[in-house]
Amino acid sequence: FCTCIALTWAASMLPSRSHQEPKPSAAGDEKVDVPASEYSRLERLVVAWLVGDSILFTFAALSKIESRGRTYTTHLEMMTWPICMSLCCLYFFGTLDSSAVGKRAVVIWGMFWLHQAIFLPIHHWSKGGSKIYELVGAFVWNAFIGAAFAWLMSILRSELRALDSLDTTRITTRLLEVMGLQTAVGVIAVTQGIGPKAEDRLAATGLFQLSLSMAWLFSLAIFDVSGIDPHLAATKLRLGLVEGSALFFTGLMVLCGFSAYVLSEQSQPNVNTVETLWGVFAVAIFGGFCCTARVVWVARRQRRSKVCDSDPEPPA
Repeated sequence: FCTCIALTWAASMLPSRSHQEPKPSAAGDEKVDVPASEYSRLERLVVAWLVGDSILFTFAALSKIESRGRTYTTHLEMMTWPICMSLCCLYFFGTLDSSAVGKRAVVIWGMFWLHQAIFLPIHHWSKGGSKIYELVGAFVWNAFIGAAFAWLMSILRSELRALDSLDTTRITTRLLEVMGLQTAVGVIAVTQGIGPKAEDRLAATGLFQLSLSMAWLFSLAIFDVSGIDPHLAATKLRLGLVEGSALFFTGLMVLCGFSAYVLSEQSQPNVNTVETLWGVFAVAIFGGFCCTARVVWVARRQRRSKVCDSDPEPPA
């Protein structure tokens, strides 16, 4: 069922790929390479947003637990944090014609998640009641997300360049729609009120926002980079175990997002239900990453083997 959800999501979120095989190249960076300065405004926007989110989170983590400032900054950060993910994706994949931006994007992504990995345990510790293993787990999880997805997005960026996908309009149009929906949902959630009684509702809203950008990223990896046709996969079910698992976990993310949206419409959703959804979503992210990384790596290896086979033999 989750696999069907993922296929439905892909059909609506991603334009259909041409059934013609793309012309792979040995190195995407040799195609078109504009200077990173062409995207300096986008870079400043992304950095400014990430810095603003980090300031909110730092203030929340270091403030007294009873203070209103801690509560308000925590809740505002919960609404701005998912948009950070989408902005980073936009910087990664909206600038495919510049190889230099790829390195900058990895550095920006890594610095942001390093801050998250340090201050999330501090935030939990300052509330009191957290076990040592919970604090260590929070650090390890954020460090894993930062390192693993930096690698995955770098691979995806390199493959998209190699597959002659330098026209970023098709790739970023849906992402911009996702960002618009994330912003609208966040604004609505904030205008409905923030405060101690709104934490669970805002947590559900944040989960829905995050599920949009994560599902977009995994769909890009599975369908655009790996070359799986969502229509053929849904009608003929020609999927391997790893491919099917990647779609399953992506569909599970979408289901968690839909469930979180329903909970976000309640004034005071059940705290255990919200926490359970976040736990299932974390499992879906981990499983989805492992399966998607394998699918992308196999597609990358196949593309490179085709390039080697198509190279002309040197004259005798």
